[in-house]
Amino acid sequence: MLLPPPNGTDRVQGLAARLGCTVADHCELYGQPKPALLGSLSGLALTLKEFGGRWDKVERVYVFASWPMLEAALEYCIRHKEEARPSI
Repeated sequence: MLLPPPNGTDRVQGLAARLGCTVADHCELYGQPKPALLGSLSGLALTLKEFGGRWDKVERVYVFASWPMLEAALEYCIRHKEEARPSI
């Protein structure tokens, strides 16, 4: 089950929006909510896995152990995307 992201995750929400994604709380049965990333993620799959993201095929989201891990993954993706742009 996906729930809206908790308060205090504005920075992570902003980073996700820059990549065309959104974040949410992913709640598994009998577990603590964990941060999740959803949206068009196919081009980011390998990087998200390197940062500990686990694909949930039912919800179609990447689930992370903590908000700082998700934030680090998003920062890396944005930095890599900006470096890949050709300079004019």
